[in-house]
Amino acid sequence: MKTNFLFASILMAILISGISGLFIIDNAFAQNPSDDDSDNTEKQKEIEQKKAERQQQFEEKQKEIEQKKAERQQQFEEKQKEIEQKKAERQQQFEEKQKEIEQKKAELEIHRENFEEKQLKKLNEYQEKLKEIKAKLQAKMEKNISDDKLSQKSKIIEEKLTKSSEEIQLKLAAKADKLDLRTRNILDSINDGDYMGEKITPDNYSETYELVFDSVDASLINDNSKISSLIGKMTFTTYDKSSTDLKLELNECQITIDKIIFNCGFGKARSVSSGTTEIKDSLVILAFLEDNALEEVHTTLKIFLNSDTPINEIEQSKVSILEPQSKISGLWFLNGTATLSKITPTLENISSDDK
Repeated sequence: MKTNFLFASILMAILISGISGLFIIDNAFAQNPSDDDSDNTEKQKEIEQKKAERQQQFEEKQKEIEQKKAERQQQFEEKQKEIEQKKAERQQQFEEKQKEIEQKKAELEIHRENFEEKQLKKLNEYQEKLKEIKAKLQAKMEKNISDDKLSQKSKIIEEKLTKSSEEIQLKLAAKADKLDLRTRNILDSINDGDYMGEKITPDNYSETYELVFDSVDASLINDNSKISSLIGKMTFTTYDKSSTDLKLELNECQITIDKIIFNCGFGKARSVSSGTTEIKDSLVILAFLEDNALEEVHTTLKIFLNSDTPINEIEQSKVSILEPQSKISGLWFLNGTATLSKITPTLENISSDDK
């Protein structure tokens, strides 16, 4: 009986142990699916996190692209604004320059009008002075002055009215501080020996040239309906020459326009080409004039004459004086014909001078 009970107890213990073992095994097997689910959850979370990170990186990249695009747009707009500003500044500068040019033109026009008014005033003074001289001569003629005395008196007047270039230059030098800058510079150039320029050849020349005005009209610059005649002559000495070029130094001149007598203080001439060829068929003459009536007005004479033959080959030839290149500045335009002659010393002339 006791043995059976012990055996039964042992068997019960074994059964209980087996059942407990099975339960433990079942629990162990039951726990494995739970671990897999945890791993999957972690993996899913990791995937979601990476996806979120990539989305964030994408959004940041897009944001960066948009920011750069906005910066480029801003730079473009600033550049356009800068271009427009510079364009406006250039336009403003152009308008200011145009305004300045117009102002200078207006000032020059005023100066020109003032100059012409002064010249007209001087011209009227010349005429009044000459009328006075003529009236005095007429009065003496009416008093039955003999022809010899009248001729002698006229000769004295003519000698007083005719001055040499040297006398005029000396007088100008004495009052150089009262002359305009251009005239002072010319006087300085004459005194320094630079006025005629450097010679091409060092030779000294003996021939001279004479320009006689045959038929020359002078029309008043500010009233071309008023026309007078220019009479007189100019003499030159040869300063320099080559096979084609000729340069002359003015010796003296006596010019009368509208009964006003002018003398030359100094001047020069050079041969030039009038066309496209290299033939020097023209002569440009520049001279500084002094009137004999008031002895205070000085002006510039410019003559552009044209010949049918080269100037350096002329012995005696008719030449044309062209307008408007030829003029007495501020007073007259010159147009007409003259005779240009070359005078070469001969043995007969030299012996006559020695006598």
